[in-house]
Amino acid sequence: MWLLPLIRKKNLGLLPLIEALWVYGSDTYRVPFSPGSLFPRGPLPLFPLTNVTQLRIDYLDIHSFLPRIRLCSGQLLPALRELALEKPKGSCRELTFFIGLFQHLQDLKLFFVWSAYPEAPVGDLKLIPPFIPPLQGLLMVRGSMGVGLFRDMIDLFEGLRFRHMDLLGVGGMRFLLDACAKTLESLVLDPSDPRGKHLSLMAHRF
Repeated sequence: MWLLPLIRKKNLGLLPLIEALWVYGSDTYRVPFSPGSLFPRGPLPLFPLTNVTQLRIDYLDIHSFLPRIRLCSGQLLPALRELALEKPKGSCRELTFFIGLFQHLQDLKLFFVWSAYPEAPVGDLKLIPPFIPPLQGLLMVRGSMGVGLFRDMIDLFEGLRFRHMDLLGVGGMRFLLDACAKTLESLVLDPSDPRGKHLSLMAHRF
């Protein structure tokens, strides 16, 4: 993984200069990103990534990060404002928990989110996010199986407050619009998307 040489040279003082970070598993071999793929011989080290404002992770295996996930994200990325996830592995509740690790998160981008893990029991304190991020910027979604994730976000984040949405292939599109009806300022839909073809915008005045 390209990140390893940089981490091993942390004594060069390069880590505080990083503002955007892209981590990914293997698309070709379907290898998810997990603690073992980054640090195969020990616990996750604490490195100062205090200036990272944008993070993208492809094929994140959220399930394998628990319970060490607080150390690898919440404490290391205090300035994060934008999070993008492509094909993450985990339940809707686990994904919501991961999003809630970033205290100042504004923009969320989700690509092909298909939950294949059983959901946690209602009231499971192990998956209560430590923060309620603002999430007042952009929500971009490309492919989702339903409203389960967004229901969990509403429940655990005390509602949704996105001001901008860019949606394509999203199950429960009307549910999202209703949830952000008081804050939504702009909406981008693809005219070829059958899920939004019959959506009446007259019912949603921004």
